[in-house]
Amino acid sequence: MLPSHLNGHSPLARRRPRLSAASPPAAAGESPAAGAGATTAADSLEEHDRIYFQSYSHIGIHEAMIKDRVRTDAYHSAIMHHKKFIEGKVVLDVGCGTGILSVFCARAGAKRVYAVEASEIATQACEIVKANNLSDQVVVIHGRVEDVDLEEKVDVIISEWMGYMLLYESMLPSVLFARDKWLKPGGLILPSHATLIMAPITNPERYEGSVDFWCDVYGIDMSALVPLAKKFTSEEPSIETIGGENVISWPSVVKHIDCYNFTVEEFKCITAKYKVSSMMLAPIHGFGFWFEVEFNGPQEYSHNLPSNLNPLEIIQKKRKRSSEDTVILSTAPEDEPTHWQQTILYFPDPIEVKQDQMVEGSVTVSQSKENPRFLNIHLECS
Repeated sequence: MLPSHLNGHSPLARRRPRLSAASPPAAAGESPAAGAGATTAADSLEEHDRIYFQSYSHIGIHEAMIKDRVRTDAYHSAIMHHKKFIEGKVVLDVGCGTGILSVFCARAGAKRVYAVEASEIATQACEIVKANNLSDQVVVIHGRVEDVDLEEKVDVIISEWMGYMLLYESMLPSVLFARDKWLKPGGLILPSHATLIMAPITNPERYEGSVDFWCDVYGIDMSALVPLAKKFTSEEPSIETIGGENVISWPSVVKHIDCYNFTVEEFKCITAKYKVSSMMLAPIHGFGFWFEVEFNGPQEYSHNLPSNLNPLEIIQKKRKRSSEDTVILSTAPEDEPTHWQQTILYFPDPIEVKQDQMVEGSVTVSQSKENPRFLNIHLECS
């Protein structure tokens, strides 16, 4: 059993977060002062959002995202692929950042683009729109999408809402809010579908470098630090890049999200069971998580990957889909690296498995009550 908390003390959203384990619950009988709880909770949530949006005022975050060619090319390709749905239509860009997706949509012929951005980078987005002579098409609105008023319903919603492990930052609920309030019936959402995927991984070099390293340091026995190293390695999810060679079984789907129908209530807590077979004799050092998103229209059938499919069917569908005329953005270990990398949950000690040995358990991903931008991850493995 491995409880972990995708949590960040650093205010920088997509800069590599500092991750920490969940705090223990209060002892029985402890409670906040009477009358203070609701106000404190509201103030706390407002402060979390302030810090979150402030982090997106840093140009470094936008540089990393835009320079991620896999990410940016996928969005540009999706916009051009769906040009017939965008041309002459009204688009809402949720969390527009520098406005690059809004500009892509305007150049694809959108009649009007509402570019909504809660961070201070909205000022520069407005200047970028003017510099590209698009002020008659793109309207930059500084504010949260939950708070803004638009002059009309929209035909298209576009947003780059995905965080580490797909759900970190909890931006998807803002897109769902915009969908329910502003999207016309039959409208287009980009991306349309997202799939969170997991698999056991082996990574002896990483484990040896972080744990076994302390057994012999310049000829000095520092093995007293090994328990601390194991604790540090296992209590925090790690954002890093692994390769397909590190994955030792077919992957398992944690959750498939249809952005046309998914609800905020479903987002709050996601639980999935998994059962996979090891493809080799190797130590399992933990589990890797990654995601992929698709850019499909409301009437286009996405190759839904429910968790009751066996792993082979998942891979076959993925290969079939990759050959079709569908735009996919993948962060899988075997694909070209992205700034999302993969999220790894390491065990304190590796688990030796034989080839074809079954590995099963469950994983629960839920919003942190202390800060909804963070995630709690509870993984069980046997």
